[in-house]
Amino acid sequence: MTRKIIKKLKYAGILNINYLVLVVAILMSGAILFKLFSLQILNADSFIIQEKLYKIIPLRGNIYVRDKDGNLFPVALSYYLYDLYFYPPKSSNVKQELDKLAEVLKTNLDIDEKKINSKTSFILKKDLTIEEKNKLEQLKFDSIFFETKIARKYPLKNFLSSVLGFARFDVNSGLLVGQYGLERHYDNFLKGEIGYKSDKQIIKNPIKGSDLVLNIDYYVQAKSEAILEEAVKQYKAEGGLILVSEVKTGNIIAAAELPNYDLNNFNKINDYSLFISRLSKTYEPGSVMKPFFYAGAFAEGLASPSSTYNDLGYVILDGWRIENFDHKGRGVVTLQTALEQSLNTGSVYVFQLLGKMNFLKYINLFRLNQIAEVDFPILEKPNFNNLSNPGRNANFGTASFGQGISLSPLNLIQSFNVFANRGSLVKLNFVNKIILPNSSVIKNEPQIISNNILDDKTLNTIMPILEGVIKNQAKKARISGYNVAGKTGSALLPYSKMSINGMSGYSDQVITNFIGFLPASNPLYIVLVRLDKPDKGLLAFGTAAPTFKKIAEFLINYYNIEPDAPEELTKNF
Repeated sequence: MTRKIIKKLKYAGILNINYLVLVVAILMSGAILFKLFSLQILNADSFIIQEKLYKIIPLRGNIYVRDKDGNLFPVALSYYLYDLYFYPPKSSNVKQELDKLAEVLKTNLDIDEKKINSKTSFILKKDLTIEEKNKLEQLKFDSIFFETKIARKYPLKNFLSSVLGFARFDVNSGLLVGQYGLERHYDNFLKGEIGYKSDKQIIKNPIKGSDLVLNIDYYVQAKSEAILEEAVKQYKAEGGLILVSEVKTGNIIAAAELPNYDLNNFNKINDYSLFISRLSKTYEPGSVMKPFFYAGAFAEGLASPSSTYNDLGYVILDGWRIENFDHKGRGVVTLQTALEQSLNTGSVYVFQLLGKMNFLKYINLFRLNQIAEVDFPILEKPNFNNLSNPGRNANFGTASFGQGISLSPLNLIQSFNVFANRGSLVKLNFVNKIILPNSSVIKNEPQIISNNILDDKTLNTIMPILEGVIKNQAKKARISGYNVAGKTGSALLPYSKMSINGMSGYSDQVITNFIGFLPASNPLYIVLVRLDKPDKGLLAFGTAAPTFKKIAEFLINYYNIEPDAPEELTKNF
């Protein structure tokens, strides 16, 4: 009996030991399997080093512009291309296989005899399409293999080039990386995620980048570029820009620039300054700044349009003589006349009414001294440094008509839009929506940055004067049947902006602007035109203003905008 019990206990012990060993083995197997899963799936980046996996480069997201009906036009596309290699040692009959490859490719493969007889692979043809690759693979030749690469194509070449920017291949990341413009600003959305594969299987699929749909309207952009090119030639300017935005939303529907470049050949450009958009760079804008300070004086109750001063044609501040653009005095004039005729003495008088603190107050309220709120990269900070601590009277005087300070075109159109948008400052948007790889959409909604910058009383006071600018000075911007409001500006170029070393002060070359919106009774679109270094003697009312009229007339016809001054259309009948 005792022996039987002992045997049973021994047997039970053996079972327990075997069970324990089995459990340990299962746990170890599970741990190994989890480790492999972790390496292959969760930590593919680490696994690539240990197992020499290969990267699968994702397609970069596409970029589209649209038209008023929602039709899309591709302006940046990515697709796979393949380089074909031939490896003679794996060929059963080198000549026959090469002849067959040439037949399928419909080309003459002129190959050096040394390559054919070599023991190394060589490239046969670059940039094959997926269709060509598939046809060649059907031949089932062991002697050929392919190298995959990503192509970034800009089908419209120079179209919107400074805004789009470009993407180039980065060896370290293995991705196409955005370098400038929207390609850079939205790079995290566009670039996608790398995949991995071994010689036998795909470990992790690549994820294509998100697509962008811009607010840019194809037809408005194309027309703006054509009008700008014509203006640059007509006025013998070095370059320029046209910027068009919706008043209520801040959506940018056109941004034309000259000079520009073919995005497909960016690597052939020697002047790298072309890559940074003029929209990003600050400049001295001239008299387009005047309405901001006139509005401030009206808002503070310090003056009205009928207030007068004695215009001598010049004013002395801190020993500096500041003159009107034509060096002429007009005697006693109203502030309305001073703004409509763009008299520098009037702007200096307005500064003197405001004083330095109020002058700075309205720079801050209009956000003139802050980087524009916009989805765009490499924005230069506005420069109002000479108005600090506390700044000389002469500096404030010249700032009142847009000299000695600088801001970007994006700053200017965003701030000036406050007049058109009844006191509200809105964010500017190039991108309308982002379409994610899973087809979900991120919408770039309009955003109000600041409300009630000007009250209704002030707006109702300044608006008739801005309309009077077109009726009484910038007459070449007038459009029959439509009330247009805006302001001209011609600014001397400082030597510091002309890459001339060792010289201070200002040259005799100018930048001319016109910024305006329409219809003035219910503004829909705001347009900024700038021409850089036009022929000598030409000012904004003779260059930028008539250029504005051309793009405004196109907007009226394209969007079928109803006239707000229909009596002008019938007065001659």
